[in-house]
Amino acid sequence: MNHAQLKAFHAVAKTGGFSAAAKMLGLTQPAVTFQIQALEQHYNTKLFRRRGRKTEITASGQLLLNISKRIFSLEQEAENLLASLASLEAGHLKIVATSSLTSLPLVSTFRARYPEILVSYRTIPSNAIETEIFDFRADIAIHFAPPKDKRLLGLKIEELPLKLAVSKDHPWAEKTSVELTDLQNEVIILPFDLETTGRIRGHWSEFVQFERDQAFVLQNKETGRETVANGLGMTFFTDRDIRWDDRIHAIDVNDGRMKEATYMICLADERESPIIASFFNSAAGSTGISPAD
Repeated sequence: MNHAQLKAFHAVAKTGGFSAAAKMLGLTQPAVTFQIQALEQHYNTKLFRRRGRKTEITASGQLLLNISKRIFSLEQEAENLLASLASLEAGHLKIVATSSLTSLPLVSTFRARYPEILVSYRTIPSNAIETEIFDFRADIAIHFAPPKDKRLLGLKIEELPLKLAVSKDHPWAEKTSVELTDLQNEVIILPFDLETTGRIRGHWSEFVQFERDQAFVLQNKETGRETVANGLGMTFFTDRDIRWDDRIHAIDVNDGRMKEATYMICLADERESPIIASFFNSAAGSTGISPAD
């Protein structure tokens, strides 16, 4: 069905006349008349009857009007929805992350600014990040590494120095600083999979010398934090990751290469969508870094 014809019909039925309908639609009266006639001829029915200067809707026209009311009501509803999405008054943002320690402060800032947006959040293994986005189970991923697939966009919003984290009961709990060479005989906790970090140039694991039997490989920072707190080894965290946990002691590392970045990842084609763009801007504002490719 020709939408313009149906729109002309609805306007005539609503206003009660061709002239009024033309004015409402911003058309000439002959143009509205032409649309109605084309609709009637195509379906071989009469929708309006003229009695002098008065236009009356027929029984067939009344049946069509009952339907057109629902159609244009839904059209208005769709327009209102799109307008609310553009103004961030509605919508659903799905977020995944490899660490709640890094990501939840960003989610909290966004929710405070846009309380009408429904946010779902999950932590997942680092090797599942890209799959979650490609399968549309996530709109945004928060991760310590940039994406490897060119169809994804990774924006670095933060880079912080790392400190050595040890248990408060560890013999080093009184130390204020260490050299990386001091760690040669210590158990090193790796709160990530080595396959992922092996693809990241400049990741801190490159600078720490350890044997395989020294490494305690875990799935995420949360588990790594608990492992440190229970005296099973040491690892590297940002000050923000550990400063609130009184079970852990932070030691400065005398090596400027020991840093960790935070990346936000999404489909490159979705970067400018209102909700995703607003989350990126919100996260960048909270960290003080302007997001850049």
